[in-house]
Amino acid sequence: MSAPMGLDAWRALIERLVAQKQRLVETSDPKEDTRPNPGATEAQLAAAERRLGRPLDAQYRELLSVADGWGYFYLFFTLLGSADIGVGPRWESALQTAQIWFDDEEWGEEIGAPNDAAYFQPLVTSDNGYSSTAFLFVGDSDALPTGAVIELPVDEPYPDLHSYLVARIDEITKYG
Repeated sequence: MSAPMGLDAWRALIERLVAQKQRLVETSDPKEDTRPNPGATEAQLAAAERRLGRPLDAQYRELLSVADGWGYFYLFFTLLGSADIGVGPRWESALQTAQIWFDDEEWGEEIGAPNDAAYFQPLVTSDNGYSSTAFLFVGDSDALPTGAVIELPVDEPYPDLHSYLVARIDEITKYG
């Protein structure tokens, strides 16, 4: 499991994302002007963990405590919230995407993980096919840390959720 960052670090990261999203709204034509959802309650987080049958990754749990998902946080991409975890069309779509990808590719083995969709928890869905759908690695591997983020098409895994979102901020900053 990834190391916790602390809620203040997540608040600062979300503020940076909000500022870049606002800049995009003002300078280009993003999908929608959206904001992150308010943080999840402990009851919402516990319900998501019950549906999963295991604890949430520490960083994801903290992030959800600050921002419980965010529709179209960048272009066509939606960060899943606690209500999406383990149920619903976004979750099912992401699981189908992972399974299709695994059926066609050996990408799990390429990044040092089991080539099995069950080890990858949906994190970000995309209205743009599989491109930029992202998953948390929830398995155990010597080569890939639990809590790493893998984005399709697979290039280089991010070591954790925080690193993945910082990379998205950098990408958004360069866009438009």
